[in-house]
Amino acid sequence: MDIDKIRRDTPGSEFVRHFNSAGASLPTQQVLDATLRFLKQEALTGGYRFAAQQEKEINEFYTEAAKLIHAKPTEIALTQSASSSLSLALYAIPFERGDVILTSEIEYGNNFLNYLNLKERKGVEIRVFPMEKDGRFDLGKFENYIDKKVKLVAITHIPTNSGIVFPVAEIGEIAKKHNILYLVDACQSIGQFPFDVEDIGCDFCTATSRKYLRGPRGLGFLYVRESVMESLSPVFLEMLFADWQSETGYQLNRSAKMFETWEKPYSLMAGFTAAIRYANDLGTVNIWERVQHLAVYLRKRLETVEGVTVHDIGTVKCGIVSFTKLGISPERLQQYLQSLEINTSVSGRFSSVLDMDNRGLSAVNRASVHYFNTEWEIEFLINAVTHID
Repeated sequence: MDIDKIRRDTPGSEFVRHFNSAGASLPTQQVLDATLRFLKQEALTGGYRFAAQQEKEINEFYTEAAKLIHAKPTEIALTQSASSSLSLALYAIPFERGDVILTSEIEYGNNFLNYLNLKERKGVEIRVFPMEKDGRFDLGKFENYIDKKVKLVAITHIPTNSGIVFPVAEIGEIAKKHNILYLVDACQSIGQFPFDVEDIGCDFCTATSRKYLRGPRGLGFLYVRESVMESLSPVFLEMLFADWQSETGYQLNRSAKMFETWEKPYSLMAGFTAAIRYANDLGTVNIWERVQHLAVYLRKRLETVEGVTVHDIGTVKCGIVSFTKLGISPERLQQYLQSLEINTSVSGRFSSVLDMDNRGLSAVNRASVHYFNTEWEIEFLINAVTHID
């Protein structure tokens, strides 16, 4: 990678040391240009007129997103976020009382809340698979949790903290073997990890713009495998994707677009397309190698700082690094770092209740590296963490 060029493409890198790509990353100049160009032209010519003129460019979003995850453009729906993507997929599945959702104990808070809601509303049961203490995912034990009642396997590929990367392709093989629907929350993985829906075998996956893809806030996408669309019933319909035929009937467009709304923020969509294209041009394998290099470097350096504990687990670790410093609350450390123009975040218990409770944690500091970060920036962070008192 040409890191100097990448940093020139990243205006924010001149002003902050940004270790919060797992929250909201720094967009590229290309993202800014695409977003502002579309917004300006809407103001000059009118939104409907300019959108009609840019139909080909608008549809490039679906082409680029499909290329990113090795899907078909018709299997991609633009959404508001990864969380809304998950809800759209989840509530379209025809659950019945007694059906089981099989998930892990490191599941994101918004996801688990919706599983609980389905339990309350439809009598769905939640079955939680416990990991080994070191974060290993025992696939043999996992398969023992499957029976005829399991309707959906739902796994967060990379959780919001803990650094772990779940073996989603191997889990997909088990789900396929038992003919079970499979949903992967790829909110934290798409953009840093090479994600191939065919290799993974998922029927649904969710992604967001603002994190590792480095796009605008307020957008995401949902992948829905073509072969499962006939079995789904979206929670709402819009007339662009459902053909109202008579007083008593309509015909549904059986593509992923049945999960979209007609009204879209086209300027942000243009920025999102530019962000995905940038990732495609760099290559996700190259991105993953760079992220892993920086994450290993950061963890090793943190482990040398007196009082610091790195809380990451699992056989394969990602670019999200979770840690605490003895005697310093995560909130205070984050505020101190921000005063030095270092962006990090705090991951609280609410975002991963089962995992945090199991490990006796209430909050951790989270520093998430991306390919535009440098070793020098990591040393700047380490110096700050060392000298806070």
